[in-house]
Order: sequence, then structure tokens, then C-alpha cells
Amino acid sequence: MEFQLKKWELTYLDDFMKATDDPELAGNMCEKLPYPMDAAFAVEYIKERLLNSEEKQICRAVIADGHAVGGADVILGSGDFEKTAELSVWLSKKYRGRNIGSAVIKQICKEAFEKFDIVRISAHPFSTNKVVEAALESAGFSYEGTMRKAIFKNGRAYDYKIYAILREEI
Repeated sequence: MEFQLKKWELTYLDDFMKATDDPELAGNMCEKLPYPMDAAFAVEYIKERLLNSEEKQICRAVIADGHAVGGADVILGSGDFEKTAELSVWLSKKYRGRNIGSAVIKQICKEAFEKFDIVRISAHPFSTNKVVEAALESAGFSYEGTMRKAIFKNGRAYDYKIYAILREEI
């Protein structure tokens, strides 16, 4: 399936609201994505990405079939982690499991390695999110370990896994 990565626009607000109004997505995101989705959060999410100077991060909307159906961010580390970055990718339910995720991951990581002087990009999916794990592995990421009971969400402790790719592996 064809897709594009584009800078976020406020015109994507309705698409974002539809794509993220999903309890499964909200449950698998490390950021506090509300369910049900509310307009105030959606506007702030998009504005934050619009106002981003891209000096220390790349934030893109995933566009397919003429709509924003997901998002991909690469955010640089700081201090001793200045040569690393963290990847976050999400897709609406309709577009999961269609090989878009791994292609999005490859494309945004390639852009990040070209733009920034970094050596590594890591991702940290919940250990229950097998779809994301498969997409990361398909995109060339390697599993590095599990952080046990490291995320606390909705009153429950979750494990997350660490995946990474190095510049020379792209």
C-alpha cells in the first residue's frame, strides 16, 4: 500500500480524531493518549508537532488514501544520549497489519540518519504489542532486552522491550 510521510497540518485534525479514537491504540501508547479521544488533546498533539523546529526531532503524519492514518516521530536524546534517538510509530486500526508500519519505520529512520549526527535509533514497545515488534524486526531493528514492570499505566505495571538499529544497519 502506498503512503507518504508529511509534516503535520491542522487540516489533519478530523483524521487524527478518527484514527486515534481506539482503546487498543490508547492502551499500547506510552504517551497519555486519551480514550475516547478529545478535541483539545488532538489540537495540542498536532500543534506541538507543527511548532517543532526539527532541530532535535522529526514528526510526520502517515498519509494513506488521502488521510492522516498514523504518525511517526524520531526524537533526539540529550546529554550522554546525544548521539541516539527514540522512535515512536502508530497507525489507525484499519491500516495495521498491512506492511505499512515497517515501511514507515524504514523511511523515517533513513530520514533521521541523513538529517542528524546520530549512531542509533531505539524503540520501546509494550511487551504485549507483537504487531509493533514484527514491524520493527521487519525494518531491521534488533531486540536488545526487556525492561520488566517499567511502565505504569491505568494502575498496572507493564514490561516493555528495547529494539534498536544502528546507522550502518540501514
